[in-house]
Amino acid sequence: MPFLFLLCALSLAVYATTTDELIAHAHTKHLSEARYWHLLMHSPDSESEIDDPAFFLSSEGKTDLSSELDETIRRLNEDTNRSNESVFCRFPARRVWLEHELNTSFGEGECREYEALVAKMDPQSVTLVFPSAHINSPASMFGHTFLRIDSKMESKLMSYAINYAAHTDETNGLLFAYKGLFGGYYGFYSMLPYYEKLKEYRDSESRDVWEYDLNLTPDEVMAMVRHIWELQRINSWYYFFDENCSYHMLWLTEIARPSVHLRDHFFYYVIPPDTVRAFEEEALVEAKHFRPSKRTQLLAYERHLSPQGISAVKALSTAKTNGAELDTLTLSKQEHRFVLEAAAELVEYQYIEGKMTKEVYAARYHELLSRRAALGKGELAPVALKANPDIAHHSARIAVSQGWFEDRSPLLIGWRPAFHDLSEDDTGHLSGAQIEFLDTLIGVDHDKVTLEKLTVLSLASIAPVSHFFTPFSWRMKSGWDREYGGDRVSFVTRVGAGASLGDEGMYGYVLSEPEVRFGFNADVGLGFTAGAAINWGSRMKSHIEAGHIFYLDGDHRSRVMVSQGWQWSPLGGVQCSYEGIDQDYREDRFKLGVNLYF
Repeated sequence: MPFLFLLCALSLAVYATTTDELIAHAHTKHLSEARYWHLLMHSPDSESEIDDPAFFLSSEGKTDLSSELDETIRRLNEDTNRSNESVFCRFPARRVWLEHELNTSFGEGECREYEALVAKMDPQSVTLVFPSAHINSPASMFGHTFLRIDSKMESKLMSYAINYAAHTDETNGLLFAYKGLFGGYYGFYSMLPYYEKLKEYRDSESRDVWEYDLNLTPDEVMAMVRHIWELQRINSWYYFFDENCSYHMLWLTEIARPSVHLRDHFFYYVIPPDTVRAFEEEALVEAKHFRPSKRTQLLAYERHLSPQGISAVKALSTAKTNGAELDTLTLSKQEHRFVLEAAAELVEYQYIEGKMTKEVYAARYHELLSRRAALGKGELAPVALKANPDIAHHSARIAVSQGWFEDRSPLLIGWRPAFHDLSEDDTGHLSGAQIEFLDTLIGVDHDKVTLEKLTVLSLASIAPVSHFFTPFSWRMKSGWDREYGGDRVSFVTRVGAGASLGDEGMYGYVLSEPEVRFGFNADVGLGFTAGAAINWGSRMKSHIEAGHIFYLDGDHRSRVMVSQGWQWSPLGGVQCSYEGIDQDYREDRFKLGVNLYF
């Protein structure tokens, strides 16, 4: 018995010495200062951006990366528990990196859950996925990005999507915006089959999806998967502008390939389309694919159907007619196929929208597909390929122009951190969408500097009505404006709604817009606006608008605006405009200048 106690004591002494030697070796190599350790800790400098205490083994781990490294080595080397919830199994990315850097092995474990997931995923490659902006949804107007882990299977639908999003059940839009801006929600990583994400974005929300295949090697993909496992059920505060869905995909990609520096492309905010461009600039993208939404597919059918065919689609989708009556129409065999295909798509869309029960949907959908199958193979309805988001103009803008106003000719200097307005080239953007934050314009006239405008927030969704869709159009604006000459600035809030007709190439709209104005010329009014926009091609766009506001106290106000722009590249464009305002007197304003994007 004394011999056994002595043997145990000697064994523990040797174990402790080994741990101390490993920690000393790590200190000698300055591993706590290594870029990869900072990547594993999600630490841009000396503090981790992860807020969940469960991610750290040291009580000081969030702010002391050296302490976290020491405790990780100690637990990996000394813990006898090597099952699913052990440190050995919970942190495979840390373990593999430390074994390599310290030229050691922490032994074997029984990490059955982790090994089962890896076997199921069979990770071979990675794709960056960008669902475009969601029409009529301000929270989604920037788009979204997530990663897809692909296996050797030809079909990608069963691949795994890696997503980061805020966890919330909030239904109050204003409260959602406030908490999203200032960190009121926890963000979590999630792992779902890719077909579920496609169903959410492409089908339910009618968002076109772009896929960017990355040139990561299988070993790099495996490094990413190991770290994704470490982030399961781990939360961090979600911030709409910086620590958002796209930002966290940058961390995962740098873990896979530490030689890229994706986060260095961003400073104060991270916008999804800009992250796509960052992947391109870091030479990570090897192929691109486009998946049109259900809405895009149905609009394509509209363009290839006659008025009689469109009426038949709507009648079939609502069961006002049946497939047998369709045979009596004077349609070509190919249009007959298109009618049945479009009707099936429309029925599925209506079911997703909650406009019919599952039983009705199943019966109607099955009948339409059966009749379509009986017509044999035909042509596919061509879906026009949309402009890739990575060729859109950059998000931030500096505008320099010369103004010629009624009684002054100021040099106008503007700055807008994000994102896009209705007068700008729509290439790579959702046509008819506008979202602007802190759009600021300063006028310099001789020795006088004036604030021309400061738009806190401006949103618009001009969504044309079609045969199959009847969305409403709306826009809002809140900020300071200088509508007339002199030193008169008013704070204006305007919210409007209406309808639009047209397509992505040309559309017109009519809006009713109540307005509240504070400061100079304070008043309340109800306005009506009609406008149109034409995308000419070659990145040229015209925009025209005319409106009239009836005020409660003051004189009514009329306004006409015409603008013409040409985008020579994603980095710059030329813009000229005319604006005429008539209230208690008339003022004409001309501007000519350049927009520089970065």
